[in-house]
Amino acid sequence: MFKDYRRYLKNYWRIAELHKGLFALNLFTTTLYKTFALAMPFVASLIIKYLTEGNSEAAYIHVAILFSIYLGYQVAHFLNLRVYSWSVSYSYRRMHDKMFDKLTNIDDNFTREIKKGEFMNTVNSDFISVGEMSDEISELFTTFLQIIAVLVIVSLYSPFFTLLIMLALGVQIYIRNYADKKMNHYWLKTRREDDNYSSFIGQVANGLEEVRTFNMLPKLKQKLRLINRRYDKYYKHQRAAVNLRDIDVFYSYYIFKTFLYVLLVVFFMQGLFALDVLILIISYYETAFNYSNDLIDATNEIRLTDASVERISRILEYNPAEPYEFGRVSIEDLNGKIEFKNISLTINKAPILKNVSFKVKPREVVAIVGFPGAGKTMLFNLLLRLRRPTKGEILLDDIDIKEFSREIYTSSVAVANQTPFIFNTSIRDNLNFADPNIKNQISACKTAGIHDFIETLPLGYNTILRENASNVSGGQRQMISIARTILTDAEVLLLDDITTSLDPDTATFVPKLIKNLKKDHTVIMITKKPELMNLADRVIVLNHGKIEAVGKPNSLAEKSKTYRDLQFTSPVSKGENA
Repeated sequence: MFKDYRRYLKNYWRIAELHKGLFALNLFTTTLYKTFALAMPFVASLIIKYLTEGNSEAAYIHVAILFSIYLGYQVAHFLNLRVYSWSVSYSYRRMHDKMFDKLTNIDDNFTREIKKGEFMNTVNSDFISVGEMSDEISELFTTFLQIIAVLVIVSLYSPFFTLLIMLALGVQIYIRNYADKKMNHYWLKTRREDDNYSSFIGQVANGLEEVRTFNMLPKLKQKLRLINRRYDKYYKHQRAAVNLRDIDVFYSYYIFKTFLYVLLVVFFMQGLFALDVLILIISYYETAFNYSNDLIDATNEIRLTDASVERISRILEYNPAEPYEFGRVSIEDLNGKIEFKNISLTINKAPILKNVSFKVKPREVVAIVGFPGAGKTMLFNLLLRLRRPTKGEILLDDIDIKEFSREIYTSSVAVANQTPFIFNTSIRDNLNFADPNIKNQISACKTAGIHDFIETLPLGYNTILRENASNVSGGQRQMISIARTILTDAEVLLLDDITTSLDPDTATFVPKLIKNLKKDHTVIMITKKPELMNLADRVIVLNHGKIEAVGKPNSLAEKSKTYRDLQFTSPVSKGENA
């Protein structure tokens, strides 16, 4: 058992963000208020002693001492609770920061290894558990010392009753520890079913349209019932262990207590104990029993929290299959020249891109086209440094992109996706992420063709967008996203099939938008719209991960069968597979 707890504490120290000063203060205040609590039965027994001896003056003095101890206990306990709240808040904030940093540096494999439900439950509840564990460690340490102190005090009056109390505590601790291990075993199983349920509900919520269209409800309900049955099964086992811990263990307590009272009466009647000693032993037996419960509670919480520690470690210690480190180049005045040199990309032994080479000049508009699976999206992922090429290099202004610092590169290359993410806050706050300057925001929104619409809203730029901007159309959401991308002042803009969610009226503005963007940016766009292909200075045609043709739109039809087919085909896809 002790080996397990040593492992639990080792794992905790590795992952927790503790403020050492606050932890030491927490330990001190816990020790202080528990010392006051430990002194109460002893002083109370002295009051009984002086009363039986007829020494009222000494009795009154010890009543005053007892009151002072009560007061000291309350003050120390109050300070302990304050320190505890400060410590939890500090740890909670630091772990959130670490989790956020990890989340922004994960790769595609992360969601395959860690379910979304597990991730959300970890962020929502496990952080709190780990934050509170420092208090449980203080409780464990100080409670153990209290039990030792109780046994020492009782031994000064009766070694026999000390052994009896030790036996009672041993039986109680054994039963509770056994029950807690069973309870924790099934609690972990119910947590996993919670994760499964959260992931399942999230998937259903994201695919409601398909769920209704394809009548998936009967099969989905079957899956839900299966999760519920497993949860119910584990929960029943967990409750049985709880009953053993919280109810059955008291049988041993009352058996020992009755036996103790009988022996104390015998000793008292035979004159072997004075009344104050009898009161003291009874009080400390009750105290020792409560302390042992506190001890088991603390050890159980530590055991339970270890599961939370492991869940957090699983996320924080996740290492991307292809870690992509940033460099130190901090050149801010860039032109936006892009070059792919012999780029190949292999994922899970499958070749995605094969020896791709091309250049994009500053202030040039280049369209990347091809049928689904050609590798277009992967080119963007490489440019955004979401993946690392298996072979070759990508240059920005003749410098390998891996040499740039994170701040410079992310401010130099920006993307507008076909399904943009909008935060559940005001339009202005969404734009503030890129640039808080109000004049720049208005200018960017005018460029994106969304300013006039925003002005028609009752609160204008202060209008709160619902989750995923569901209170505006898909086209309006897309144009707000494009305005945000423009605000980044990046030299290179990546437009990932931005017309997918646009209504016909909004889509007519896109050609004008691209012409405006070209004045100050290098624009690379993925598109399946012939009218946008014709706007490009050059078109790069991809076919099965290779460049089939490169050229001006009006000359490509003769060179590329794929390009000819794309001019007369409009593939319908809700998220093109690269």
